[in-house]
Amino acid sequence: MASPIKLCSPLNELQIKSQVLSLAAPADKALRENLGSHVDYIDEVSSYIIFSGGKRLRPVLYLLACRLAGGEPDPRHSSIFEFLHAATLLHDDVIDEAGLRRGRAAARTKYGNEGVVLVGDFLFSKSYSLASEVDDVRFVRALTDCTTYMAEGQVLELLHTNDLELDTKRYTEIIRAKTAILLAAACQMGAIYAGADQDVVRHLFDYGIELGIAFQLIDDALDYVGTEHEFGKPVGHDLAEGKITLPLIHVRDTAPQKISERLMALAGSSDPAQHQEAKEIVKAHGGVEATYTEAARRALKSQQALRELGPQALDASAADLLMSLPWYVLNRRH
Repeated sequence: MASPIKLCSPLNELQIKSQVLSLAAPADKALRENLGSHVDYIDEVSSYIIFSGGKRLRPVLYLLACRLAGGEPDPRHSSIFEFLHAATLLHDDVIDEAGLRRGRAAARTKYGNEGVVLVGDFLFSKSYSLASEVDDVRFVRALTDCTTYMAEGQVLELLHTNDLELDTKRYTEIIRAKTAILLAAACQMGAIYAGADQDVVRHLFDYGIELGIAFQLIDDALDYVGTEHEFGKPVGHDLAEGKITLPLIHVRDTAPQKISERLMALAGSSDPAQHQEAKEIVKAHGGVEATYTEAARRALKSQQALRELGPQALDASAADLLMSLPWYVLNRRH
Protein backbone atom coordinates (compact mmCIF):
# COMPACT_ATOMS: atom_id res chain seq x y z
CA MET A 1 0.00 0.00 0.00
CA ALA A 2 1.62 3.24 -1.13
CA SER A 3 1.87 6.25 1.15
CA PRO A 4 2.13 9.89 0.08
CA ILE A 5 4.93 10.36 2.62
CA LYS A 6 8.21 8.98 1.31
CA LEU A 7 10.79 7.59 3.71
CA CYS A 8 14.42 7.06 2.91
CA SER A 9 16.17 3.84 3.87
CA PRO A 10 19.95 3.42 3.90
CA LEU A 11 19.44 -0.33 3.42
CA ASN A 12 17.28 -2.28 0.99
CA GLU A 13 14.79 -4.94 2.07
CA LEU A 14 17.20 -7.84 1.60
CA GLN A 15 19.90 -6.10 3.63
CA ILE A 16 17.44 -5.27 6.41
CA LYS A 17 16.21 -8.86 6.65
CA SER A 18 19.73 -10.25 6.58
CA GLN A 19 20.98 -7.95 9.34
CA VAL A 20 17.91 -8.49 11.51
CA LEU A 21 18.33 -12.26 11.19
CA SER A 22 22.01 -12.04 12.15
CA LEU A 23 21.07 -10.11 15.30
CA ALA A 24 18.12 -12.37 16.04
CA ALA A 25 20.35 -15.47 16.13
CA PRO A 26 22.14 -14.63 19.41
CA ALA A 27 18.84 -13.36 20.81
CA ASP A 28 17.25 -16.73 20.01
CA LYS A 29 20.15 -18.58 21.63
CA ALA A 30 19.77 -16.43 24.76
CA LEU A 31 16.03 -17.10 24.86
CA ARG A 32 16.60 -20.85 24.93
CA GLU A 33 19.25 -20.53 27.63
CA ASN A 34 17.17 -18.18 29.80
CA LEU A 35 13.86 -19.98 29.55
CA GLY A 36 14.57 -22.88 31.86
CA SER A 37 12.07 -23.80 34.55
CA HIS A 38 11.99 -26.86 36.79
CA VAL A 39 8.32 -27.23 35.76
CA ASP A 40 8.30 -28.92 32.36
CA TYR A 41 4.83 -27.61 31.54
CA ILE A 42 6.08 -24.02 31.79
CA ASP A 43 8.93 -24.76 29.37
CA GLU A 44 6.52 -26.43 26.96
CA VAL A 45 3.97 -23.59 26.86
CA SER A 46 6.65 -20.89 26.80
CA SER A 47 8.48 -22.59 23.94
CA TYR A 48 5.22 -23.01 22.03
CA ILE A 49 4.59 -19.25 21.94
CA ILE A 50 8.16 -17.94 21.86
CA PHE A 51 9.51 -20.24 19.15
CA SER A 52 6.43 -20.20 16.93
CA GLY A 53 7.79 -17.41 14.75
CA GLY A 54 8.24 -13.67 15.03
CA LYS A 55 11.13 -11.50 13.89
CA ARG A 56 12.56 -10.72 17.36
CA LEU A 57 12.11 -7.01 16.65
CA ARG A 58 12.21 -6.04 20.33
CA PRO A 59 15.43 -7.91 21.22
CA VAL A 60 17.00 -6.64 18.00
CA LEU A 61 16.10 -3.05 18.92
CA TYR A 62 17.71 -3.52 22.34
CA LEU A 63 20.93 -4.82 20.80
CA LEU A 64 21.03 -2.07 18.17
CA ALA A 65 20.31 0.77 20.61
CA CYS A 66 23.08 -0.42 22.91
CA ARG A 67 25.57 -0.55 20.05
CA LEU A 68 24.45 2.80 18.71
CA ALA A 69 25.15 4.33 22.11
CA GLY A 70 28.66 2.88 22.20
CA GLY A 71 28.01 -0.17 24.35
CA GLU A 72 28.55 -3.89 23.87
CA PRO A 73 25.21 -5.55 24.67
CA ASP A 74 24.84 -8.89 26.41
CA PRO A 75 22.31 -10.88 24.34
CA ARG A 76 21.14 -12.44 27.60
CA HIS A 77 19.27 -9.26 28.50
CA SER A 78 17.58 -9.06 25.11
CA SER A 79 15.35 -11.91 26.32
CA ILE A 80 13.58 -9.46 28.65
CA PHE A 81 11.60 -7.97 25.79
CA GLU A 82 10.64 -11.21 24.07
CA PHE A 83 9.51 -12.71 27.38
CA LEU A 84 7.32 -9.68 28.00
CA HIS A 85 5.98 -9.75 24.45
CA ALA A 86 5.18 -13.47 24.68
CA ALA A 87 3.43 -12.95 28.01
CA THR A 88 1.20 -10.25 26.54
CA LEU A 89 0.36 -12.47 23.56
CA LEU A 90 -0.67 -15.31 25.86
CA HIS A 91 -2.86 -13.00 27.93
CA ASP A 92 -4.29 -11.22 24.87
CA ASP A 93 -5.35 -14.49 23.28
CA VAL A 94 -7.26 -15.45 26.40
CA ILE A 95 -9.01 -12.08 26.55
CA ASP A 96 -9.80 -12.16 22.81
CA GLU A 97 -10.68 -15.88 22.79
CA ALA A 98 -8.30 -16.16 19.84
CA GLY A 99 -8.06 -19.35 17.81
CA LEU A 100 -4.91 -18.60 15.82
CA ARG A 101 -1.57 -16.99 16.56
CA ARG A 102 1.32 -16.79 14.08
CA GLY A 103 -0.40 -19.14 11.67
CA ARG A 104 -1.13 -21.97 14.08
CA ALA A 105 -3.45 -22.79 16.97
CA ALA A 106 -3.23 -20.22 19.77
CA ALA A 107 -1.63 -21.62 22.94
CA ARG A 108 -4.90 -21.27 24.84
CA THR A 109 -6.61 -23.77 22.51
CA LYS A 110 -3.87 -26.33 23.21
CA TYR A 111 -3.13 -25.75 26.89
CA GLY A 112 -6.24 -24.03 28.24
CA ASN A 113 -6.81 -20.49 29.47
CA GLU A 114 -5.72 -21.07 33.06
CA GLY A 115 -2.37 -22.57 32.09
CA VAL A 116 -1.38 -19.91 29.57
CA VAL A 117 -2.29 -17.07 31.94
CA LEU A 118 -0.04 -18.56 34.63
CA VAL A 119 2.80 -19.14 32.15
CA GLY A 120 2.40 -15.51 31.05
CA ASP A 121 2.90 -14.51 34.68
CA PHE A 122 6.03 -16.66 34.82
CA LEU A 123 7.45 -14.90 31.75
CA PHE A 124 6.81 -11.49 33.32
CA SER A 125 8.73 -12.64 36.40
CA LYS A 126 11.61 -13.95 34.28
CA SER A 127 11.94 -10.58 32.59
CA TYR A 128 12.38 -8.85 35.95
CA SER A 129 14.83 -11.47 37.12
CA LEU A 130 17.02 -10.77 34.09
CA ALA A 131 16.70 -7.00 34.49
CA SER A 132 17.81 -7.20 38.13
CA GLU A 133 21.24 -8.40 36.94
CA VAL A 134 22.05 -4.95 35.53
CA ASP A 135 23.68 -2.64 38.05
CA ASP A 136 21.92 0.55 37.01
CA VAL A 137 18.75 1.56 38.79
CA ARG A 138 17.54 3.26 35.60
CA PHE A 139 17.40 -0.14 33.89
CA VAL A 140 14.83 -1.75 36.21
CA ARG A 141 12.98 1.54 36.62
CA ALA A 142 12.51 1.75 32.85
CA LEU A 143 11.17 -1.81 32.79
CA THR A 144 8.79 -1.06 35.67
CA ASP A 145 7.48 2.05 33.94
CA CYS A 146 7.01 0.06 30.74
CA THR A 147 5.06 -2.83 32.26
CA THR A 148 2.88 -0.49 34.31
CA TYR A 149 1.99 1.47 31.19
CA MET A 150 1.38 -1.74 29.23
CA ALA A 151 -1.07 -2.94 31.87
CA GLU A 152 -2.88 0.40 31.75
CA GLY A 153 -3.11 0.08 27.98
CA GLN A 154 -4.66 -3.37 28.20
CA VAL A 155 -7.25 -2.08 30.66
CA LEU A 156 -8.00 0.93 28.45
CA GLU A 157 -8.49 -1.34 25.45
CA LEU A 158 -10.84 -3.53 27.47
CA LEU A 159 -12.84 -0.52 28.68
CA HIS A 160 -13.23 0.71 25.11
CA THR A 161 -14.23 -2.60 23.58
CA ASN A 162 -17.32 -2.00 21.42
CA ASP A 163 -16.97 1.75 22.01
CA LEU A 164 -18.17 3.13 18.69
CA GLU A 165 -17.41 6.67 19.89
CA LEU A 166 -13.73 6.02 20.56
CA ASP A 167 -11.78 9.03 19.28
CA THR A 168 -8.37 9.23 17.65
CA LYS A 169 -6.69 10.63 20.76
CA ARG A 170 -7.77 7.76 23.02
CA TYR A 171 -7.12 5.20 20.28
CA THR A 172 -3.55 6.48 19.96
CA GLU A 173 -3.14 6.35 23.73
CA ILE A 174 -4.19 2.69 23.68
CA ILE A 175 -1.78 1.62 20.93
CA ARG A 176 1.04 3.64 22.46
CA ALA A 177 0.56 1.73 25.71
CA LYS A 178 -0.20 -1.73 24.39
CA THR A 179 2.40 -1.90 21.59
CA ALA A 180 4.73 1.08 21.27
CA ILE A 181 5.95 1.30 24.85
CA LEU A 182 7.69 -2.09 24.72
CA LEU A 183 9.62 -1.16 21.57
CA ALA A 184 10.52 2.15 23.22
CA ALA A 185 11.66 0.43 26.41
CA ALA A 186 13.90 -1.93 24.40
CA CYS A 187 15.62 1.08 22.82
CA GLN A 188 15.73 3.03 26.08
CA MET A 189 17.17 0.15 28.09
CA GLY A 190 19.75 -0.62 25.42
CA ALA A 191 21.01 2.93 25.72
CA ILE A 192 20.99 2.73 29.52
CA TYR A 193 23.02 -0.48 29.44
CA ALA A 194 25.56 1.31 27.26
CA GLY A 195 25.87 4.02 29.93
CA ALA A 196 24.47 6.71 27.62
CA ASP A 197 23.51 10.12 28.90
CA GLN A 198 19.89 11.10 29.34
CA ASP A 199 19.58 12.92 26.00
CA VAL A 200 20.63 9.81 24.08
CA VAL A 201 18.28 7.65 26.17
CA ARG A 202 15.40 10.06 25.49
CA HIS A 203 15.98 10.21 21.72
CA LEU A 204 16.11 6.43 21.46
CA PHE A 205 12.96 6.12 23.57
CA ASP A 206 11.19 8.57 21.24
CA TYR A 207 12.43 6.59 18.25
CA GLY A 208 10.91 3.41 19.69
CA ILE A 209 7.59 5.04 20.55
CA GLU A 210 7.05 6.39 17.05
CA LEU A 211 8.22 3.14 15.45
CA GLY A 212 5.85 1.18 17.68
CA ILE A 213 2.87 3.37 16.86
CA ALA A 214 3.63 3.00 13.15
CA PHE A 215 3.90 -0.77 13.63
CA GLN A 216 0.47 -1.02 15.26
CA LEU A 217 -1.14 1.28 12.69
CA ILE A 218 0.07 -1.03 9.94
CA ASP A 219 -1.33 -3.99 11.90
CA ASP A 220 -4.69 -2.25 12.09
CA ALA A 221 -4.66 -1.43 8.38
CA LEU A 222 -3.72 -5.01 7.47
CA ASP A 223 -6.72 -6.25 9.41
CA TYR A 224 -8.79 -4.67 6.62
CA VAL A 225 -6.65 -5.53 3.58
CA GLY A 226 -4.25 -8.32 4.52
CA THR A 227 -4.71 -12.07 4.21
CA GLU A 228 -4.56 -14.73 6.89
CA HIS A 229 -1.59 -16.31 5.11
CA GLU A 230 0.36 -13.02 5.24
CA PHE A 231 -0.72 -12.03 8.73
CA GLY A 232 -0.40 -15.34 10.58
CA LYS A 233 -3.75 -14.80 12.29
CA PRO A 234 -7.31 -14.16 11.15
CA VAL A 235 -7.89 -10.81 9.46
CA GLY A 236 -11.04 -8.74 9.59
CA HIS A 237 -11.58 -9.77 13.20
CA ASP A 238 -11.05 -6.45 14.95
CA LEU A 239 -14.73 -5.60 14.60
CA ALA A 240 -15.77 -9.08 15.69
CA GLU A 241 -13.71 -8.56 18.84
CA GLY A 242 -15.17 -5.09 19.39
CA LYS A 243 -11.92 -3.30 18.57
CA ILE A 244 -12.41 0.11 17.00
CA THR A 245 -9.27 1.16 15.14
CA LEU A 246 -8.13 4.08 13.03
CA PRO A 247 -9.39 2.87 9.62
CA LEU A 248 -12.96 2.82 10.96
CA ILE A 249 -12.56 5.96 13.09
CA HIS A 250 -11.37 7.93 10.06
CA VAL A 251 -14.35 6.94 7.90
CA ARG A 252 -16.79 7.45 10.75
CA ASP A 253 -15.52 11.01 11.19
CA THR A 254 -15.00 12.05 7.55
CA ALA A 255 -17.51 10.22 5.37
CA PRO A 256 -20.90 11.70 4.43
CA GLN A 257 -23.43 11.39 7.23
CA LYS A 258 -25.43 8.55 5.66
CA ILE A 259 -22.28 6.52 5.06
CA SER A 260 -21.06 7.17 8.59
CA GLU A 261 -24.41 6.20 10.11
CA ARG A 262 -24.54 3.01 8.06
CA LEU A 263 -21.00 2.14 9.09
CA MET A 264 -21.83 2.58 12.76
CA ALA A 265 -24.93 0.43 12.45
CA LEU A 266 -22.90 -2.33 10.82
CA ALA A 267 -20.00 -2.05 13.26
CA GLY A 268 -22.35 -2.39 16.22
CA SER A 269 -23.80 -5.63 14.85
CA SER A 270 -22.76 -9.15 15.85
CA ASP A 271 -23.43 -10.45 12.33
CA PRO A 272 -20.22 -11.42 10.44
CA ALA A 273 -21.87 -10.52 7.13
CA GLN A 274 -22.54 -7.00 8.38
CA HIS A 275 -18.96 -6.73 9.61
CA GLN A 276 -17.82 -7.64 6.10
CA GLU A 277 -19.99 -4.85 4.68
CA ALA A 278 -18.48 -2.44 7.23
CA LYS A 279 -15.01 -3.53 6.14
CA GLU A 280 -15.86 -2.76 2.52
CA ILE A 281 -17.16 0.69 3.46
CA VAL A 282 -13.96 1.44 5.37
CA LYS A 283 -11.82 0.43 2.39
CA ALA A 284 -13.98 2.31 -0.11
CA HIS A 285 -13.94 5.57 1.84
CA GLY A 286 -10.23 5.93 2.54
CA GLY A 287 -9.87 4.44 6.01
CA VAL A 288 -6.96 2.21 5.07
CA GLU A 289 -5.17 4.94 3.11
CA ALA A 290 -5.54 7.38 6.00
CA THR A 291 -4.09 4.81 8.39
CA TYR A 292 -1.08 4.22 6.13
CA THR A 293 -0.56 7.97 5.89
CA GLU A 294 -0.56 8.30 9.69
CA ALA A 295 1.80 5.32 9.97
CA ALA A 296 4.14 7.01 7.49
CA ARG A 297 4.05 10.21 9.53
CA ARG A 298 4.96 8.28 12.67
CA ALA A 299 7.71 6.37 10.85
CA LEU A 300 9.17 9.67 9.67
CA LYS A 301 9.10 11.01 13.25
CA SER A 302 10.93 7.88 14.34
CA GLN A 303 13.70 8.60 11.84
CA GLN A 304 13.81 12.23 12.93
CA ALA A 305 14.33 11.21 16.57
CA LEU A 306 17.29 9.14 15.46
CA ARG A 307 18.77 11.99 13.44
CA GLU A 308 18.67 14.21 16.52
CA LEU A 309 21.38 12.03 18.06
CA GLY A 310 23.80 13.51 15.54
CA PRO A 311 27.43 12.73 16.32
CA GLN A 312 26.41 10.93 19.51
CA ALA A 313 25.44 7.92 17.36
CA LEU A 314 28.64 5.90 17.75
CA ASP A 315 27.96 2.84 15.58
CA ALA A 316 27.31 3.58 11.91
CA SER A 317 26.04 0.10 11.01
CA ALA A 318 23.57 0.14 13.91
CA ALA A 319 22.45 3.63 12.86
CA ASP A 320 21.83 2.49 9.28
CA LEU A 321 19.69 -0.45 10.37
CA LEU A 322 17.73 1.60 12.91
CA MET A 323 17.13 4.28 10.26
CA SER A 324 15.91 1.58 7.83
CA LEU A 325 13.49 -0.16 10.20
CA PRO A 326 10.75 2.52 10.03
CA TRP A 327 10.73 2.13 6.24
CA TYR A 328 10.58 -1.65 6.62
CA VAL A 329 7.71 -1.48 9.12
CA LEU A 330 5.79 0.84 6.81
CA ASN A 331 6.13 -1.53 3.88
CA ARG A 332 5.53 -4.84 5.64
CA ARG A 333 2.69 -7.16 4.71
CA HIS A 334 2.85 -9.47 7.74
